[in-house]
Amino acid sequence: MVAMDTRETLGGTEIADRYREGSVCPAVAGVVGARLRSRGLIRLGRSWWPYRGHEVTLPAHGYFREMRVAGGLRIVDSWVAGRARRSTTLLRRCLHPALVGPDLARADVAHAALSAMWVPPVLLPSDTVRWTAEGRDTASVSFAVADTPVSLRLSLHRGGLPRRVSTVRWGDPEGTGFFREVPFAAEILEHRTFGGLTVPGTGVLGWCPDGPGPSRDVLRFQLTALEPVSEASPPPRELSDPPAFPEDAAEG
Repeated sequence: MVAMDTRETLGGTEIADRYREGSVCPAVAGVVGARLRSRGLIRLGRSWWPYRGHEVTLPAHGYFREMRVAGGLRIVDSWVAGRARRSTTLLRRCLHPALVGPDLARADVAHAALSAMWVPPVLLPSDTVRWTAEGRDTASVSFAVADTPVSLRLSLHRGGLPRRVSTVRWGDPEGTGFFREVPFAAEILEHRTFGGLTVPGTGVLGWCPDGPGPSRDVLRFQLTALEPVSEASPPPRELSDPPAFPEDAAEG
């Protein structure tokens, strides 16, 4: 009889247990999504601008996100059931029409995957989520967003909370005109607890073409509110297909 090598499964289970204990209260194990509010700075061109954001994410299905930048600029993007959409308006005047297409969908699925860091129950091992240990504090987590296979790499503190969450994203961070898959990561600086979920509360999102951490920051965020969405909740209207783009989601 040939002995089975179970180190990958056992290692993945051990690190996943640490993540579960640090991030998820048993009472909220049925949470499948979240409504988020955030604020911080976003890079537009070479400048940083203050923003306030509203996001609705169901990582197995997609996300909707709106940002109000410096008061008058409104950026809305979504990825729902494999279809991406993005629009930009300034003082309610359209700067860019609603964009759709395979390249945009390929780029934005990375954000749909990364948003799972705010819904830790959906990353726990199951029939559809597989953990593979890469070291004592690092694991890759494979799952699907609307039938699209994705993978996140989680680097954890010893207590089980993530200090970095990374994936690959389709894009052109250097502006060369050549799109390709480039590492993209969230560097977590602080955690907060909302309704039994301990999630990244402050951090930096960015491209990391030259190393493990973001070297081309695009967003510096602080999470100000999180409302869990359970399996029993009605589907969020923002994640309809085509998505509804409410006018006032990010006010306040």
